[in-house]
Amino acid sequence: MGIDIVEISRLARIVSRYGDRFVDKVYTPAEAVFCGGAGPAVAAARYAGRWAAKEAFYKALPTGVQRLASWRSVQALPGASGRPSIEVCDARLRDALTGLGVTRIHLSISHERTHCVAVVALESL
Repeated sequence: MGIDIVEISRLARIVSRYGDRFVDKVYTPAEAVFCGGAGPAVAAARYAGRWAAKEAFYKALPTGVQRLASWRSVQALPGASGRPSIEVCDARLRDALTGLGVTRIHLSISHERTHCVAVVALESL
């Protein structure tokens, strides 16, 4: 399991200051479209939620696998049901998780007025 909390205004300041340079470094193109396609307040919360999800995912990884992960190794987007889901985009990381027996990745994101929190759980049989 991994958990992370982030201050929404902090991410808003970073995105405002560094713009696409920051967004392109941390978020996948699909995440950038999802987050940036909303008004400024909603976009900030969405960027913060994805940041927290990526951090929580990293913290959930076994130590030996963490070195394979980068910001864009995973993306956190709404699934078909609207619930957030996390997808591993990097083939080497996906293969390592499969080798460890990880069968599902669970993600929960919650927003409050000033903060966003995400929890990731790796499930294996």
